[in-house]
Amino acid sequence: MTLPRWLPPLIWAAFILILTSIPGSDIPTLPFRNFDKVVHLTIYGVLGWLTVRAWAGGSRATAAALAAVALVSCFGAIDEWHQQYIPQRSMDLMDWAADTAGATIGALVAFATTRARVGA
Repeated sequence: MTLPRWLPPLIWAAFILILTSIPGSDIPTLPFRNFDKVVHLTIYGVLGWLTVRAWAGGSRATAAALAAVALVSCFGAIDEWHQQYIPQRSMDLMDWAADTAGATIGALVAFATTRARVGA
C-alpha cells in the first residue's frame, strides 16, 4: 500500500468533507426534489471507484471491492454525523443510504474494470 495509489481517494474524501462543511444557506437551490441524493450517489460512487482502484491488485479485487464499500459507507456515516454541526445542515439516514449505494456502484464498476484488465 503506497501513498501515490491512495492519494486520489484521500483527495476526493477531503473534497467531500469540504463540500459537506458548506452551510445550508450557501447551497444553491436544487433543480428538483431529492436532487441531493443524486449528488450523494455520484460523489460517493467516485470515492468507491477510487478506493477500489487504490486497494485492488489482481486476485484481491473482490476483497478490495467489499472492503472499499464498507470503508466508504463508514466514511459516509461519519460525514452525515458531522453535518449536524454545520449551520442549516442535518444528519440524514437517506443521504447515508445514497452514499452507500454510490460506493457500491463505484466499487462494482472498478471491480468489473479491474477484473477485465487482469483478464479474469
